[in-house]
Amino acid sequence: MDDVSSVLELKNFECIADTEKKVMEFIHDIKNKEHCILIFQNDNMRDKIVNEFIDPKYAHNTITACFTHDVSKYSCNKLITYDELAEKKKLLPNKISEFLITVLDESYEKNTPRVACEDTAWFSEAGFFEEHQKIGNSLDKKIIDESAILCCYNETKLNDNQMDVVLDSRNYVILEKPFSVYRK
Repeated sequence: MDDVSSVLELKNFECIADTEKKVMEFIHDIKNKEHCILIFQNDNMRDKIVNEFIDPKYAHNTITACFTHDVSKYSCNKLITYDELAEKKKLLPNKISEFLITVLDESYEKNTPRVACEDTAWFSEAGFFEEHQKIGNSLDKKIIDESAILCCYNETKLNDNQMDVVLDSRNYVILEKPFSVYRK
């Protein structure tokens, strides 16, 4: 794919943060109803951003949740592995919904829960890209309205068409290179 920032500009996204300080402030201040995507290449940078997103200092001591491959990597209140989301080469959307509803129930009367998906490109690699996009666009309104979500996509794991779909799916895109935030 062409330079992602150029593609975003062609799609009428506006750069709203272009320094490390401004990008980190954006990550710390993500509010409910905001579903952001991170486009990254370096796993260490992704882990740094996810940890900033779920840090209790910035998450306002709310419930945090992660979809992850390695449960020891993040200090979330709730964790689910990608292996738990599929069985016999079939995606289990009910597992995703049950997990998210549990997170919302536990955050009742607290601030907005923060949910991080460490490796959203996994859905593509596992053959679930279209199904995952449908799930993401049809999540229970309560989940969308009462949570802040950060989905992380490794740029090298998506083809041009998939990247195009991902970029069109959300209003905020955080880029690792150049480190910046774009808004639709």
